[in-house]
Amino acid sequence: MFPDIYDISRLKFVSVAAMGGWSDGGWKWGNFGVSEGDVVDMGVEEEFAVFKGRMEDFRGWMDGKDSVEWNAPEEAEFTVASCYNFYNNLRIPFGPSNRYDGVYELLWKLDVPFKIKAFGWRLFLNRLPVKDLLEIRGIHFPLDELKCLFCDNSLENSNHLFFSCLVVKIIWNEIARWVGKGDTVVEECLSSYFYWHNFFVSKKVKVRKLGVVWLATTWIIWLVRNGGYFRKEAWNVNNTV
Repeated sequence: MFPDIYDISRLKFVSVAAMGGWSDGGWKWGNFGVSEGDVVDMGVEEEFAVFKGRMEDFRGWMDGKDSVEWNAPEEAEFTVASCYNFYNNLRIPFGPSNRYDGVYELLWKLDVPFKIKAFGWRLFLNRLPVKDLLEIRGIHFPLDELKCLFCDNSLENSNHLFFSCLVVKIIWNEIARWVGKGDTVVEECLSSYFYWHNFFVSKKVKVRKLGVVWLATTWIIWLVRNGGYFRKEAWNVNNTV
């Protein structure tokens, strides 16, 4: 609307808030980065007067400074839970919920230490610092050091490390026999959790105990893996089980 004023302004790349300030309880505009000499030299005195008049007539913020307000309808004030619910609800219009979404709620109900719940949460989201993710983040390893600690054959990623590695499958099969379950190993995180969860539901295990064996097994695999990598600790399947 005022291209000539814009051209001579020295404040082209600042925010509106930098164009003025609060004084004596009211908002006062500055000079918009435009000097009187530039206005005269460019012959835009009338245009600049119209521009200033429009800005000074705008009263949209004259009641006071801006403030932060939480408008989520279910909460009168901001809480972490209300923020989580707000953003969680945003994904619903983009498609049906995942069949395994309930796993996240089940995890927090388990009767285990919080740090192990946090570990499980990161495993569900594929956020543990396994080597394929570290590579993506710019932390590079020699090719040989990218291999799985247990089988020393495949490159380490979350699903391989916890479920599809041939050595890890032996661990899962031993745990399955110990609890009286079949020896089928599901090679994907969330479906594996539900596979074990449903088994213990059939055994009428209490809700807060349903995922404990699965979570304990993945936790021990993680500890053994870290001990082998970082402290060169010896390990074997029998001791792990």
